[in-house]
Amino acid sequence: MVFKYFSLWGILCLVGFSLVGCAEEKSNELISIEDSNAYTWQKYMNEKEFNQLIDGMNYMDVVNIAGGVGELQQEGVFIWYDEMSLTQAYEIQFKKDQLISKKIIEVRGYSTR
Repeated sequence: MVFKYFSLWGILCLVGFSLVGCAEEKSNELISIEDSNAYTWQKYMNEKEFNQLIDGMNYMDVVNIAGGVGELQQEGVFIWYDEMSLTQAYEIQFKKDQLISKKIIEVRGYSTR
């Protein structure tokens, strides 16, 4: 009985560690993508990159095209600010990690860049 309990505990620990490892690997990949940019502003999106996005892409596909991560607005909705314009951004919506809609939005107010 004790052996069975420790075996189950060991399996749960291994599964937990592998999930942490996957999350860490994805985080390292995101950092690597942003670090590959020659300039900080390249982690934002531009209209040419926005036009390359197609329905069905996953979040990592979009990050690779943009050269940086989006800012989470709400569950499944991210925005990427425009590289040049402080008044424009790109809103990308995902459902089950699949791009389902994209639009250009107007940004007003204080910029944090």
